[in-house]
Amino acid sequence: MKRICLLAVLAGLLVTAPPAAAAFTAPELFVRQQAWDSHDDTGPWLPLAGAPAINFLGGYEIGARMQDSGEPHNLQRMALQVTGVPDGAPTQPSNPAPYCVTRATDPPGTVVPAGPELQFEGDGTYTVKVSIGAGTGDADDCLAGPSRSGSFSVGVLVAPVLVGQPMTFRLKPVPSTGFVGVKTAAPPGGLGDVQCRLGSLVVPADDASDFVSEDDFPRPGGWSCIARGTAEGRDDNLDTVVFGTPWSAPLAVPVRTDFRRAKGRISRAKTKRPRLTFGAEWPDLVAGASASIKFSRVAGCKGKKYKLRSTRRYRGRFGPKSLRVTIRRPRKTGFYYGSVAFKGSPYVRAGTDPYPLLLTKTRKKRVGFADPHAFPACPGYKP
Repeated sequence: MKRICLLAVLAGLLVTAPPAAAAFTAPELFVRQQAWDSHDDTGPWLPLAGAPAINFLGGYEIGARMQDSGEPHNLQRMALQVTGVPDGAPTQPSNPAPYCVTRATDPPGTVVPAGPELQFEGDGTYTVKVSIGAGTGDADDCLAGPSRSGSFSVGVLVAPVLVGQPMTFRLKPVPSTGFVGVKTAAPPGGLGDVQCRLGSLVVPADDASDFVSEDDFPRPGGWSCIARGTAEGRDDNLDTVVFGTPWSAPLAVPVRTDFRRAKGRISRAKTKRPRLTFGAEWPDLVAGASASIKFSRVAGCKGKKYKLRSTRRYRGRFGPKSLRVTIRRPRKTGFYYGSVAFKGSPYVRAGTDPYPLLLTKTRKKRVGFADPHAFPACPGYKP
């Protein structure tokens, strides 16, 4: 009888004893895109065994497949360690050192986050390590359990795009209200950043922007523009820091302008061959290009327009600094209306200077510039 009772007790103990903990193996690892700050934009889990490439700048989540722990609710703990980032020094303030987190889910086989999200630290390869252990124990005991390493890469291509023909000055406004300049599309999970350079000139000078409009270019010329993607993160002090992709290959951007002359002067004003000298708004961009000066005597008005007589035209070529043209002194005293026409250069379009040339010949046979307020005007005339 005693033997029967002892066997019954042992049988009861076997029934009520907790199941033995299962032996863990190196976990199967995964990664998915997920914004580290908002936890949005979650993508599908991708096996790290295939070293996947991700086109996303917003953040990443590392997952591990749950194993059969043999504990209630399949309790187990795992730790995530970031072992490599593109810039060589991990900056992950949410996970500065690996620590064990508890996971519980039924049934085994579910993929769960192995730790906090990772923030973007540049294009390149990210390497991680995940350890797994029992659901109970010391705070860091899971770090001694089976572990596996894996990697994924981030490669986001961003390029500048030229829209229209940028101009620093237009005689006529753009026909449409559309954008003209250089811009880039925002990469997935991040922002675009465009920068244009001409010599020591850089636009935008300070703040990042995904576009540079034609109004932002301070001068015409052969600009070069580059673009990159950016994502905002945190440094080890939890201060805001901006991480960026590599800059793109440069895009040549010709920025042009319509012609405008600078102030002029008249020398040898009392001779039969006065000399007119004019500068240009951008003298270095018009050197060697030809231009012509035309002027006519104002003989009154015809409606809203001047009645012009004795038209003369003189041609010349811009030197390093200015255009110099020798003219014949007009025979008659009075006012003369003229213009400067430019033949064009690579960055300065051919056209007529928007400012009229107002001359006068006095009774003392002197040629000079006329005072605009003293120059005769026709009712409603617009030059």
